[in-house]
Amino acid sequence: MSNANLGISGSGNAPFASYKGFDLYPLVYKHQPVQSWPRVKPDGSFNASVVICREGYRPGSERTRVYRLENTLWENIGTARRGAVKFGEDIINGLVAGESVVSL
Repeated sequence: MSNANLGISGSGNAPFASYKGFDLYPLVYKHQPVQSWPRVKPDGSFNASVVICREGYRPGSERTRVYRLENTLWENIGTARRGAVKFGEDIINGLVAGESVVSL
């Protein structure tokens, strides 16, 4: 997976955060609600994922994985970024059931 596919552009992108030997890159995107009729005005909510890679490795390398936060919406980009980084830290700490960084 390339950096462009991860939504991380440029060659000099530093990680948003580093934590216990891992680099964290939050990915935030507009929530796309299921289309229904009659159409309603979309809310201003955002979804997020976090890219976790071993420190010193670039996103998209074999030492990278994308973790999506399921069923979580944020009202703005800043809270979504912070939530994604916190989720990444929780994964690294082994607090998220079914998720691990052991293979990285």
